[in-house]
Amino acid sequence: MAKFKDEVANNTHRFFINKLPELLEFAGCHEDVLLSGHDFSEPKVNSSKKNSAETIVFRVDSARIMLDAVKDTLDSMNETERKVMEYCYFNHLRIFEIAIRLSCSERLVSIYKIKALKSFAPRFIAMQVKNGIDEKNIFDLTKNKEVA
Repeated sequence: MAKFKDEVANNTHRFFINKLPELLEFAGCHEDVLLSGHDFSEPKVNSSKKNSAETIVFRVDSARIMLDAVKDTLDSMNETERKVMEYCYFNHLRIFEIAIRLSCSERLVSIYKIKALKSFAPRFIAMQVKNGIDEKNIFDLTKNKEVA
């Protein structure tokens, strides 16, 4: 696993490696939908959690809202940062492969990656709030010792 000197970059990296696949699985989606024009905002379901079927629907809906926040956050990033995130976490390319695609050095890709990870974290909080995620369920990747 990659280890960055910056804790926010580490938290964001762990979110993309550990939590995002779980959210995609709950929502019944593939990671490609985050790069498409797919809208996760419909249908939103209110659940009283009376039975297990409603609980499952609630969890799927919550995952879709969270994925919408991820997509909105990626869309809000500058093109270079967004491409680095896409190449690293969705296309699963290595640093040297990204360098070839971006026509730059591997060192510069590493710098872009850390910058993108650090930039993603505060934007992600804002997008979660914007999408109506309850404060107690927000992933705050800017906190130290956050386990994603």
